[in-house]
Amino acid sequence: MQFLTPRLRGERVEPRHFDELRRMHVDPVVMLHLGGVQTEEQTQAYLTRNLAHWAVHDHGLWIVYERDGVEPIGRAVLRHLTVDGIDEVETGYAFYEPYWGRGYATEVTHACLDLAFARLQLPSVVAVTMPDNLASQKVLKKCGFAFDRHFTRDLDRLTLFRRLRPDAD
Repeated sequence: MQFLTPRLRGERVEPRHFDELRRMHVDPVVMLHLGGVQTEEQTQAYLTRNLAHWAVHDHGLWIVYERDGVEPIGRAVLRHLTVDGIDEVETGYAFYEPYWGRGYATEVTHACLDLAFARLQLPSVVAVTMPDNLASQKVLKKCGFAFDRHFTRDLDRLTLFRRLRPDAD
């Protein structure tokens, strides 16, 4: 499954995307708010987890391109995440620095929300940021997310935002 927006195209992650994920995982700017630079083994484990997620849930991680482009510009995600023992579905994104400030994060977040609410009929979607990642928090607020709470995962203090389905009771 892929998604299309007016300016972007997301391709379902596949084993052939390992090198692209690796390129993202060694980029300190991309990974600044995503846990830091990752080893090759961590990238392989990340790919394996995301491929398994697709097999079970039929949604997950996408490699993102400009709509008619051939070079990846980032990634987007709509996947299950356990937060304080509760199964949630999170959305998120990461783009290479040259693509920041173009509205792509907002566009891809809206695409993920459309899938979550229209196709999956989820009552809500969450997003996780580092407390100091104000740029991502601004994008989330622009997309209708509201602060939910702070929580701790792997000794990191994180911020959870939530967006309710517009027609949810």
